[in-house]
Amino acid sequence: MRRLFVSLLIALAIPAVPARTPSGEEAPVRAQAVPDRTKATVGDRILVTVTVTHPPNVTVSPPSPVMESGSTLLLEQVQGAAPREKEKPAEKGTPPGVVRELFLFHAQAFETGTTSLPAFRVDWQGSGGKAGSVSTESVPLEIVSVLKGPGEEPADIKPPAELPPPPFPWKAAGIAALALSLLGAAFYLWHRRRRPPGAGPEAPAVPSVPPHERAYRELEQLLASHLLRDGKIKEFHVELAEIIKRYLAGRFGIETLERTSEEVIEEMKRVRVGTASTGLVREFLAETDLVKFARHFPAEEEVRLTVDRAYRLVDQTKLVVSPPPSPVSGVPPVLSPEAAP
Repeated sequence: MRRLFVSLLIALAIPAVPARTPSGEEAPVRAQAVPDRTKATVGDRILVTVTVTHPPNVTVSPPSPVMESGSTLLLEQVQGAAPREKEKPAEKGTPPGVVRELFLFHAQAFETGTTSLPAFRVDWQGSGGKAGSVSTESVPLEIVSVLKGPGEEPADIKPPAELPPPPFPWKAAGIAALALSLLGAAFYLWHRRRRPPGAGPEAPAVPSVPPHERAYRELEQLLASHLLRDGKIKEFHVELAEIIKRYLAGRFGIETLERTSEEVIEEMKRVRVGTASTGLVREFLAETDLVKFARHFPAEEEVRLTVDRAYRLVDQTKLVVSPPPSPVSGVPPVLSPEAAP
């Protein structure tokens, strides 16, 4: 980039050589070729800037090198010419402006010695049917070896070009993530509904602590917490609802966690819990949902009634086993009202 900038400065600073038509008149087009250096090592790229100036009503074709016989110099045009520039007229009577166009070439030589940059021919077409061509002058070049001299070590070679890393496969990663998400959702639905609708619930494992005793203990811990005193009414009702849901899951062997209130009621109906107990659960969950989701701020009396309903729900549905009957009586265990499925 620095070499290109320097070459453009040189090309703009040196005026183009005026060309003449076969009749001896000065041609309206001027062309000049300027290399960025006249001495280079074998294989180095020499940046050549061909400057063409002409009036606005004249069109020019891109410069073409006129190679000499036996020349081993390689020339390659750089894609995309430099921007066109307009120059102010030097004196009165001249055209309203002069257009300067820059064309870039890369030159390479692979043999040492003296060679020359060939002339560049530029064809032009003017108004009134005038046409012609102009050529730049050849420039001598000196190509030297990369070796400093006999018996000396070679000069440092250029480092290998760094290739940009391949782009990250965002599209493939997105498709893979979507496929994994769909697979996970399908497995979750299959695992949730793998049991037929008419099949009874799996028998819950017998806990070390009965569900109602664990519920009583968690309710006492919740009431002893600072949630109500700190005004965290919503957090209090969220934990209160979770305690009752965990109790129902342990008591009746149903799925209650991560379920809506209506889904919990449907689970209780499926295992045929008594109507009174199901209604009490429905009322309790409706009160807690009102605080959790409807931004209801209950009064102190409402909070007390909701807590009382939670205790009454556990009292009415807990499984109470009477002392082992005598061999003579044969009386079965006594269940609390509405507790038996």
